[in-house]
Amino acid sequence: MARTPRSAAEKLAMRKKKSRALLLFNIIAFSVVVIGAVLLCIFVFFKVGNVTFTSDAGYDEADIRRVCGINEGDNLVLLETESREKALEHRFPYIESAKIVKHIPSTIEIEITPAETAFSVACDAGYLYVSASGKVLEIASQPCEGTTVVLGANPTNTKPSETITFGDDSVKEVYNAIAEQMTKNETQNVTEINMTNPYDLTLTYDNRITFRFGNMNGMSYKMAFGLEMLRQMETSGEITEETVGSIDLSVVPEKNKAFYEEDRTAASATPAPGDAAGRTDGTDSTANGDGENGDTANPTGDTDGITDPAADDSGDNTDDSGDNTGDSGDNTGDAENV
Repeated sequence: MARTPRSAAEKLAMRKKKSRALLLFNIIAFSVVVIGAVLLCIFVFFKVGNVTFTSDAGYDEADIRRVCGINEGDNLVLLETESREKALEHRFPYIESAKIVKHIPSTIEIEITPAETAFSVACDAGYLYVSASGKVLEIASQPCEGTTVVLGANPTNTKPSETITFGDDSVKEVYNAIAEQMTKNETQNVTEINMTNPYDLTLTYDNRITFRFGNMNGMSYKMAFGLEMLRQMETSGEITEETVGSIDLSVVPEKNKAFYEEDRTAASATPAPGDAAGRTDGTDSTANGDGENGDTANPTGDTDGITDPAADDSGDNTDDSGDNTGDSGDNTGDAENV
């Protein structure tokens, strides 16, 4: 039987099919060549030849290299970094964070952020030196100079390089709230945090101003409120570098108010800037409208403004002797100022 000749359309379809197959073959062949070249670069050319350091937190560079396990000749591209970074942070307490950066073609950079002691937390063995992030750095017999001493927290985890922990969750919440607000507001002058009495928590600023928080409720808001109130009073001049006093923040969550009282003994020894009668109020020359001394400050917007702790209940702020004495209600505030 004779073969039927192919039509022109069939011949055209066959040519197109062969062209597509050839194109696909060329694409595959090109891809293989490119992938081979990339793999050749990865395994042959991109090798660790130089390791540099950004800071060292006081540790020997050879020790850091040994712990992170990076050696010359290691493959740069395939080098895993996350586990090595964690190993450095755990092995060396005074490394707050470590980051390993690859620089093609042959350089590894180890970026070290040193840990700094922010808190000295009292414990059975002495004091835990703790960074702002909560990392335990070491145990010492004395508080670290220039840090915030924390009393009454009773930490349960004292192992260097680990995160500080507490047996009481409420203590943990208080500690974290205060530490967070200190970091957020860049507050450097907190001298002491005392959590010995859970119903009378206190914080001492610059050995002069005591924050009285009362119980543990609403600590984050109390702390933020107190720092803002302190900032406003320092700006207005009511609190100076020599002022000694206390800020009662115990009712802030309920009343959105705080109460300031200056230490009269310290004030009489070193009068703060004010009027001729030795007043320490830096806002105005009169007390509340009823003649009683102002008792509240509301950084969040209360119209009471900053307190006038030196004015007496009678409203008479002058005295021929200049010693700012008044009636029996002098410098004690009204019934709210407790």
